[in-house]
Amino acid sequence: MATPTVPTIDFSPAKSQLSDVMTQVFHGHQPRIVSRHHGKEQMLLVRPDDLVAMLGEHRLDVQVVYDTDEVTLRVPDMGVLGFGETLDEAIDDLLVELRAYATRFFREPARFMATSRGTHAAALLRFALADEAEQRRMLGVEEPEPEVAPVGAR
Repeated sequence: MATPTVPTIDFSPAKSQLSDVMTQVFHGHQPRIVSRHHGKEQMLLVRPDDLVAMLGEHRLDVQVVYDTDEVTLRVPDMGVLGFGETLDEAIDDLLVELRAYATRFFREPARFMATSRGTHAAALLRFALADEAEQRRMLGVEEPEPEVAPVGAR
């Protein structure tokens, strides 16, 4: 049998030594697998900020559509939209919608993981663990540069 790469502890000892396990995971930055039923059920304990680092930089694929009096932002693979009269308003709306989707996803993950939406898990987890500023950066949407008329075109 192969030696586990990530330290593993059985459920009962983990439960009775939870304070020590948490210290190792949190202060030692050491992920731990907790196992029960002879390894048939396992879970991973990891610090949220370590997990964010492990998940790496992530940008969502956001499409921007400018209309005469509205901006629409779309995350096509997730089917999430944001609207506003300005780009900033559309970004704010998209962030609200993405947070709502992430909340629904992690409230009932088995339901989502059983569908094609299961592929959203890593991006949504990275988004959910990020602060607001990082969530905005994940959108990768910026104001377009204003068009400058060529010299002599006036």
